[in-house]
Amino acid sequence: MTDWAEGIETRNYGIRSEIDTSMLSELVRTIIALAMVAGALLFYSWVQSQMVNTGYESQNLFNQEELLLRTQKSLILEEETLRNPERIDTIARNDLGMIPLHPNQLVLPQFEDVEFGDANALAMADSEAMDLRKAAQLRASIAIPPIVHPGNGRKD
Repeated sequence: MTDWAEGIETRNYGIRSEIDTSMLSELVRTIIALAMVAGALLFYSWVQSQMVNTGYESQNLFNQEELLLRTQKSLILEEETLRNPERIDTIARNDLGMIPLHPNQLVLPQFEDVEFGDANALAMADSEAMDLRKAAQLRASIAIPPIVHPGNGRKD
């Protein structure tokens, strides 16, 4: 170093740097304290941003729910409109060329005469099966006229 006032160059060969442990420990404590405050602020800002994002998500879910409820109501209305018996009757008459049934056009199920052995005894023991068997016998004893389809003139 040079002292410009006297023009003499002074050398500091005898000065040694010593580490002051108290100053160093105070510096480390200050850095740790500042790091903890910065970490707390970062955590607080992260929590706030998560709360805002959760709010946006919940609002989007409420909007989707409202949209789905409106869609469900419109689909229920459409289903009820499509199930209207007058509409079905109009389509059947105009588009498909169907006509209403006459009382003598009753169609009963056809059963073949089958001998019932021991294997079928339990199945026929059921009351519904016995009723079907009686209905088949009744149909065989009554002559039912064939059904004529208006569209093609075919007999069944």
